[in-house]
Amino acid sequence: MLRSREEAKILAGGQSLVTLMKLHLTSPKVLIDINGIPELSQIREEDGTIIIGALARHDQIASNSVIREKCLLVAEAANLIADQQVRNRGTIGGSLAHADPTADLPTACTAVDATIVATSVQGSREIKSTDFFRDYFTTSLQQDEIVREVRIPIPPPRSGGVYLKLTKGHNDFAVVSVAAQMVFDRDRVCRSASVVLGGIAPIPQHAVETERYVVGRTLGEEAVKEGAQKAAEGLRPPSDIRASSEYRLEMCRVLTGRALKACVSRASGGV
Repeated sequence: MLRSREEAKILAGGQSLVTLMKLHLTSPKVLIDINGIPELSQIREEDGTIIIGALARHDQIASNSVIREKCLLVAEAANLIADQQVRNRGTIGGSLAHADPTADLPTACTAVDATIVATSVQGSREIKSTDFFRDYFTTSLQQDEIVREVRIPIPPPRSGGVYLKLTKGHNDFAVVSVAAQMVFDRDRVCRSASVVLGGIAPIPQHAVETERYVVGRTLGEEAVKEGAQKAAEGLRPPSDIRASSEYRLEMCRVLTGRALKACVSRASGGV
């Protein structure tokens, strides 16, 4: 049905689609409800990978013991989505397919190098998160594809990750968000860093200069400060009724500094 009807839409949690329909921004002639497929709701660990079914609810992800233990930033991002009612219904597949640049899970999944598995009648294919998001509310999914699952590689020992966001009010979308995942060696030198910013561009953005700066360094106070200052380099965030471009740039630096400190602490066994 999805393959043959361009005006068809997938109904998962409905937390984005129903809102768009109420605002008359979309009027699909066909709704395809996939909630009766229990396999799409499973979360499991397999061969060093966390596999999250597309119908896994945000609350399910936020409270899952495997995700909280081995990839905490994803659980934190899910726990900060909207309110409890939305978290009870919204799904990770729906959030990623909707591709709102201010949403939490696209930023988090990009930071942990997630792979999105898409399925159609012709088979399945894997799409890296960095290739999945194309533009505002636009992904690389084809018309006849749905998200089947999200695959997240489990970080190695001495890793630390965190998700932080700034909002205008409680349960709001991000003005700026930061998802960071870092790996350290036995001497506490940073060996790899993924620092991704949300809410400042059409798709999640790696803070490339920050990542380059922190790798190979022991992150004391001065190094954290310098790395955070580099987070906004090359960015041109929009100004809107929620925040100016200048404010977003400054908050990128502030939140990145907090995220770097949190990663260091968590990799060392802190909270």
